[in-house]
Amino acid sequence: MSAVAAMLIAVSGASAQEAKPTPAAVVQQGYDALFNQMYQQPANLDVSFTFAHAAVERGDYEAAIGALERMLFFNPDLPRVKLELGVLYFKLASYEIARGYLADAIKGGNVPDDIRAQVMAYLAEIDRRMSKHEYSVFMHGGMRYQTNANIGPNSLQVRALGQDAILDPRFGRKPDWNAFQTITAAYAYKLNLRGDAIETTFLGYNSRQFTQSQFNLGLLEGTIGHRVGLGQSASFKYYAIGDKVWLGDYSYFSALGGGLSARSTIGDNGLIEGYVETRHRKFSDSTYYPTAGTQTGDLTTAAITTDFRFGPVHWTTRGGYDVNKAVADYNSYKRYSIDMAFPVQFVVPVFGQPHQFVVAPTIGYSRSTYDAPNFIVDPTTARREDEYRYGAILDAQIAGNVGLRTQVLYTKIDSNLPNYRTNNLSASMGPTVRF
Repeated sequence: MSAVAAMLIAVSGASAQEAKPTPAAVVQQGYDALFNQMYQQPANLDVSFTFAHAAVERGDYEAAIGALERMLFFNPDLPRVKLELGVLYFKLASYEIARGYLADAIKGGNVPDDIRAQVMAYLAEIDRRMSKHEYSVFMHGGMRYQTNANIGPNSLQVRALGQDAILDPRFGRKPDWNAFQTITAAYAYKLNLRGDAIETTFLGYNSRQFTQSQFNLGLLEGTIGHRVGLGQSASFKYYAIGDKVWLGDYSYFSALGGGLSARSTIGDNGLIEGYVETRHRKFSDSTYYPTAGTQTGDLTTAAITTDFRFGPVHWTTRGGYDVNKAVADYNSYKRYSIDMAFPVQFVVPVFGQPHQFVVAPTIGYSRSTYDAPNFIVDPTTARREDEYRYGAILDAQIAGNVGLRTQVLYTKIDSNLPNYRTNNLSASMGPTVRF
């Protein structure tokens, strides 16, 4: 075969390969054909609706809106089309136009119940987004039982000054009950519709042990920061943090710090947020904790949280990494952790009325490594431990925004030092209120 013939065959083969349409080209051809068919048959509502959904899948909301509005020209009495238009304008942040279509969708007496429910949800969300003020409050209280309320070691055989020793039974594991109350609140003053806002959060917790009063716990945490919107689907925030903790009815530590976070939606499937926080913690010695001051130092945390939904599947995750630098090296550590929850929502009729229920299995793991040995425990072995967490939460709606929460959590800590090998099973129950 001559060189010229070989070249002609190679060119011919290349041309044949180039002529073969790519999958993307095939999809585009189908989309264009559907577009042409819609214009050739403007009164064919099925074709227009099919094209509108194809445009939405491509993210071409304007084209979808044009097709749906053309459908209303031929038949104004289409509640589902008005709902679709309201949703599309909502995604484009044209909230007033969206409100108009959504309100029209539920006029008249022939509106299906599922459309009415979706419209009311979107209208409530539009009101929330257009308001200058946004807030949420969650309150929960009740009783909790723990099999190891004082986090005592599983065995009385421990290490002391590098030698095997028997721990005084007074400091072994003890079960106990406590009464607890917690409140979380968030407030945002919106600066514009882009997403800029001044945000504050508050967390308060109090628990009172029945017998182990040295573990009475109180906690206050507040943050304030500025959120900067990046379009309608992303934002970042810089903020200040303040903490105050009491343990055994004595001041345990106070902290000041700051953080930076960034969040973004992932299409219609969920939300992802990452943050970095650092705070200086100052611990105080007390009657129960005479060496607490050796923990004073800086704690830095980096974490990523997600909240995803795919059809009926819903799960949340948090992955984090902590670096704690204390004045005593044996209290300095590095820790990474992962936690997941899988909420499942369902409705159960109670006395003829529907009540919302959410059950959420949870699982978590942490690995901690300490920078130096604690000579009081073992001067040759630095502490290392793995923590495993398994649990479940059940939220039951009683009436309106009042509910009942039940939580069970089993925690197991495996350590290379017997002083820190523990496990604890806790169960709690009490009412919840949400605003």
